[in-house]
Amino acid sequence: MQEFRQRVLCLSPAELKRLDSPVCKLLSFISHEAPRDVVFVHGAGGNSLLWRRTLQGLGGTAKAYAVDLPGHPSGEITCRTVEDYSEALHEFLGDQSLEKPVLCGHSMGGAIVLTLALSHPDEVGGLVLASTGAKLGVSQEILDGLRDQPLRAIENVITPWSFNSIDLGMGREARTALSVSNLPVFLNDYLACEGFDVRKELPLIAARTLVVCGDKDRLTPPKWSHYLAANIPSSEAVFIKDSGHMIPLEKPEALALVLQAFLGGAPR
Repeated sequence: MQEFRQRVLCLSPAELKRLDSPVCKLLSFISHEAPRDVVFVHGAGGNSLLWRRTLQGLGGTAKAYAVDLPGHPSGEITCRTVEDYSEALHEFLGDQSLEKPVLCGHSMGGAIVLTLALSHPDEVGGLVLASTGAKLGVSQEILDGLRDQPLRAIENVITPWSFNSIDLGMGREARTALSVSNLPVFLNDYLACEGFDVRKELPLIAARTLVVCGDKDRLTPPKWSHYLAANIPSSEAVFIKDSGHMIPLEKPEALALVLQAFLGGAPR
């Protein structure tokens, strides 16, 4: 039986007091075995359960961590920008004493790991950029919907645009992978995405990089992934057939196979 567990980090009274101030801190994660140490970062309005079935397809003697970003799936919203989230992730790497792990980010999570790779290049052992881009523009329809009626926008706009094909069972799973208990975090995250643009910095990425995209992705279309692969020096791109934006939910087995091969070949 493969390992799969939830862990909540224990904080001292002093650390708990610090959380009363606007400090970004990752409080929980799930973990699983993997070919080498790797940290998975979910996207806007998501949580660590996005990666549940993908993690189950990994194996090895090292460890995979799927983190919950601050305010996900609940809690105070303390990170307002991609840079804020990146620094929270960087602190987590130090807390876990991880040396040059591979960082895997989905959508906004991809922006977060790209930012960390640019700000702390010597601490990153590789990148996986899933369903993301060097610039993350956001539809005005999504922003307006999240301001006015967030739950309706999530159910009637974001979710349909996120999948190539979705049935009732996948819809239920998708809901568990979203932070619907903290609706304001959706607008917070999409505004953070709206301000993200590292197109000019891509040639500075030194880490070996895998770009993954669904060939039917409507939110971060394949041309965005082609752009990443063309401008990051040591990179390759893989396109998952018949998948939309939510590859970890639509095609977790295919994604796990690609990740297992990449992680197995990533230098330690």
